[in-house]
Amino acid sequence: MPALTRLRRPGTRKAGAAALTVALAVLLAACGQNHPDSIFHRRTDFNRDVEFLFKILIWAGTIVFVFVEAILVWTLIKFRKRPGQAEPKHVHGNTAMEITWTVTPLVILILIAIPTVRTIFRTQAKARSDALQVEVIGHQWWWEFRYPQYNVVTANELYLPIGRTVNFTLKTQDVIHSFWVPALAGKRDLVSNHTNYLWYTPDSTTPNVFNGACVEYCGENHANMRFKAFTVTQADFESWAKHQAEDAVGSPTPGATTAAVAANVAANPNLAQSMAAAGEQVKSTTNAGASISGAGPTVPMSGRPGVGVPGHPDTTQRLVAPVTQAGFIAYPRDSIPQYAIPQTPYPAGLTFDDALLAKGDAANGAKLAAGIGT
Repeated sequence: MPALTRLRRPGTRKAGAAALTVALAVLLAACGQNHPDSIFHRRTDFNRDVEFLFKILIWAGTIVFVFVEAILVWTLIKFRKRPGQAEPKHVHGNTAMEITWTVTPLVILILIAIPTVRTIFRTQAKARSDALQVEVIGHQWWWEFRYPQYNVVTANELYLPIGRTVNFTLKTQDVIHSFWVPALAGKRDLVSNHTNYLWYTPDSTTPNVFNGACVEYCGENHANMRFKAFTVTQADFESWAKHQAEDAVGSPTPGATTAAVAANVAANPNLAQSMAAAGEQVKSTTNAGASISGAGPTVPMSGRPGVGVPGHPDTTQRLVAPVTQAGFIAYPRDSIPQYAIPQTPYPAGLTFDDALLAKGDAANGAKLAAGIGT
């Protein structure tokens, strides 16, 4: 009888070598230490709870996998077909084995369920009463952060004090978004006509910068809906909040701005209608006595946050003279890590003169802000 020739498909050896190379590359990449957007940094109580649960699931899954695969390999070797081997004995049932492989998974699931339920209850509990309150509002396609305890509103920049619990109130202005700073905590959705909550304490990190993003597809510019989260000391946070509550450098005097707004209202009926829809109206057009009234008492314009986008009158420039401040006002630009600096290239044919950044005209910007609606 002629000897059988062992056949090998063409390219099998090359395909195996390529697969091994890719596997080694992935393994080496996973062993690196620079993962700024990983959730396994233990920088908050939330992430530590998630990491603890993750390790339980990984170790339990690994033990089960090794045990099952070991039995499978042992079975393949012990009961492999041999020359002259008699037909194996047929077994129609084994009560002890059936009970064992039913009870064992049940015990494993119970061991996994206990820490899982505890973590769910812990992360879904209410935040501490003295927590810093931050209202997060998702827009297409930017983030609005409100600090009601400090009367501060920012866009795409989230400042958090180290060691203080932060309670996020999550809302959306339009479609569903999802708020996530992976290096600090897990994500949570912003759902229309519903308020979600998320809290954690950034208590295990020095001042740093982290990437945040929307991780629920929300439209054509979803990929650009990103923000920066800055963790700073409590003292620096207080200094930053104080600075944010002041007026922009170069803001015009109250009388001049009041006159500009009043003149703009007089010349633009659409703006007057928008202000009326927002519950406001100009009561006087004199520089000294102009005021705005709404549902509440009349408030002098010199002490009011401002007149701006209808429905959001408190998000615009204040109409009072600017105040200068010494101390911490923003995270130092030269201390921001490279991974937190956008690297998106300009589109083809579009250029930008970086020198313009040093030539900003605050007074012209204030004039444009006062002319909203023209």
